Amino acid sequence: MKLYFVLVAPARAANVGAAARAMKTMGFDAMRLVASRVHQEEEANWVAHGAQEILSHAEAFDSLPEALADMDLVIATTARQRGRYQHYLTPAEIRAQILAKPSLNNVAIVFGCEESGLSNEQLAQVDLISYLPLKVSYPSLNLGQAIMLYAYELSPLLDTPTATDSEAVAENFDTVGQVRVLKQKTAEILGEIGVSQDEKLHQWVMDRVPMLPQRDLNMLHLLCKDLVRRFGGKV
Repeated sequence: MKLYFVLVAPARAANVGAAARAMKTMGFDAMRLVASRVHQEEEANWVAHGAQEILSHAEAFDSLPEALADMDLVIATTARQRGRYQHYLTPAEIRAQILAKPSLNNVAIVFGCEESGLSNEQLAQVDLISYLPLKVSYPSLNLGQAIMLYAYELSPLLDTPTATDSEAVAENFDTVGQVRVLKQKTAEILGEIGVSQDEKLHQWVMDRVPMLPQRDLNMLHLLCKDLVRRFGGKV
C-alpha cells in the first residue's frame, strides 16, 4: 500500500517545504499538489532541509479529480464538522480503517488550503473524513504541523504486508481493493432499484461502504456481481 499526501491549493511555499520534511521524517515520499506550484519555489526547498527530493518528485494536477483518479481510497482532513457527514475519524481510526482493507494499493489523504481548508464540494469527492481532536479550537494547526501528526499516526502502515500477501488477492477479486470503484458500482445498483430516490438512505449506504472491512468488501463485491447478472447487465 502506498500513501499519497495530497495538498489542495497550498498558498505558502514554506508550508509545503515543512510538509515534505515531516513526510520524510516518518518514512513517506509521495506528494501531490492541486492547483498550485509553490513546491517549485526556492523557499520550499530551503524549509524542506533534507527532503528536497520529495518536492522534486511531487506531482502537480490542475484539479482534485485528476489527482485522485488512480486512488483506491481517499481520506479528507477537516478542522470542523459539516452537517452532511456523520462519521469523523481520528488519525488512529483512519489507520485502523486502512489496516482492515489489506488489498488497497493507492490511498490518498487530502489537506485543504491554509486559509479555508476543503470545501463541501471537495469533501463530497472523498470516501472518509478525518479530523484532529484538539484541546482548544484556536490557534489551529498549520499545514506542516497537521501533516506531521498524520504522518506520525499513519507511519505504522509502512510495516504492514503488501497487497500481494492479502486474503483478497488470494481469492482473486478483480476490483475489491478499489473502494471507490465499488462505491460507484453500488451507487449504480441503488439507482437501478430505486434507492437513490431516498436521498438519506442513499447517502447512508455511500458513507458506510468505505468503512467496511476486507471480508465485507469481498462480499459486497460478489453481491454487486450477482445483482448485475440479475438485472441483465443494466447496471
